[in-house]
Amino acid sequence: MQQTPTVLMTIANLLASLLSLYSLLIWIRIILSWLKTGTENPLAYYLGKIVDPYLSWFKGIRSLVRPRFDLTPLVALAVLSVIQSLLRLFGSYGTITVTMVIALLLQTLYSYIVHPILFFFFILLVVRLYFCYKRSIHSITYIALLDSLVGGLLDWTHRTFYARQTVNDRKLVISSLVVLIIAWIGSSLLLRLLLSLLTKTGI
Repeated sequence: MQQTPTVLMTIANLLASLLSLYSLLIWIRIILSWLKTGTENPLAYYLGKIVDPYLSWFKGIRSLVRPRFDLTPLVALAVLSVIQSLLRLFGSYGTITVTMVIALLLQTLYSYIVHPILFFFFILLVVRLYFCYKRSIHSITYIALLDSLVGGLLDWTHRTFYARQTVNDRKLVISSLVVLIIAWIGSSLLLRLLLSLLTKTGI
């Protein structure tokens, strides 16, 4: 049941709206960086002035920074999402419980970190599998690039399921895809189970 809005609840809703706008600016900034517009683009320049100081706080997470991609903006967006959701909840109910905080953290962690990373590796493995069937002189470069990104997963699959065995690329990639899909489904089911348990506790 919603309470009659108080001043603090109104402020919380206002701050949540501002954070939503700020998150949108971050997404625009990310897209512009993908398009390689450069600092000569006025929009990219001014967006950088607004969002880059915040994004730079997360550059220290070295495990998410790679030569060809940087996942730290996802963490930055996840943090904003948690704060925004907490503000929305307080703005609606005038209170925040431990269950709400934990549930939000779990949902945000999955939505902004686990799910995108699993999807990213799924796409890479699908492309890698394509090159297993369509090999050519020109594909060698692409295979090397893909292996630099998914090599860790391929090596883990090989060590875990095919120790001391010689396995062709096609079988190894398919096995890695199966492992990834199982992990994807399992993580989704685990999240639902945890959220269900949290709802029942009602802390």
